[in-house]
Amino acid sequence: MKGVKKAVNASANDAYQEDPVPESMNVPDPDFHNFDQDRTENCFGDNEVWAAYDADDGMPRFYALINKVLSREPFKVRLSWLNSKTNSEFGPMEWVASGFYKTCGEFRIGRYETGKSVNSFSHKVQWSKGPRGSVQIFPKKGDVWALYRNWSPDWNENTPDDVIHKYDMVLVLDDYNEEQGISVVPLIKVAGFKTVFRPDLNSEKVIRITREEMFRFSHQVPSHLLTGEEAQNAPKGYQELDPAATPLELLQTLTETNEVPSIQNGGEVNGGSSQNVQETKTSETTDRILKSREEGIVES
Repeated sequence: MKGVKKAVNASANDAYQEDPVPESMNVPDPDFHNFDQDRTENCFGDNEVWAAYDADDGMPRFYALINKVLSREPFKVRLSWLNSKTNSEFGPMEWVASGFYKTCGEFRIGRYETGKSVNSFSHKVQWSKGPRGSVQIFPKKGDVWALYRNWSPDWNENTPDDVIHKYDMVLVLDDYNEEQGISVVPLIKVAGFKTVFRPDLNSEKVIRITREEMFRFSHQVPSHLLTGEEAQNAPKGYQELDPAATPLELLQTLTETNEVPSIQNGGEVNGGSSQNVQETKTSETTDRILKSREEGIVES
């Protein structure tokens, strides 16, 4: 059974409608993890920031500060939408002024409103207090985010939607630093699954995104690190992405690829090691590259 999400109607800069009527969108089921259980009425708490789906292409690019949970059944919260009129913390590009959604950086807290649609929310967001009472949100080590594939500093209000709405999924390797930016590594779709990806841990594929390029981040994608215990065919150490925050074009099941070796000859992979060896290697390598970035070591 497919899930349902609801998009909040608002522009990138305008005030949000009070108690808007969200637009419903059907969502394909994930392969293993039930992401809906991570955003039920009981998951919300006071003074939390939650991402909400936009009405552009339904990705979670809006943020709301949940001031107080008023009721869980029926769902009712007092919230303040986060907004921003500028993107000066990242440079002179007129990103917000051109109508694009700002998904990381500094945000202002809007006026109190009442929220009643739990399906409008995607996931809880890590945040910190910024200067002058602002809220700061940045990609964190271990997060999965979508990057705009075709992003260019020349984008403006005339950039076509079919250019904008192309994405690549990445795993964040370290926390944002104003001087050095942030490092990410591509996630590769795994054959035979809709929502399972693996990191491309070749050190040459690590991407350094500078402060001026932070507009490349489209939105955070909730993810679940598979343990192998979810089902018999669950690949341990791989990332499962929330289909509600993953563009539909990336949810197509691949039938032929060399990304995940097939099981042959009674559990042998291509006449060699077993699938468990491949999964363990991926999990260990992921941990190693994340640790090496933290210690300032370059993987070879």
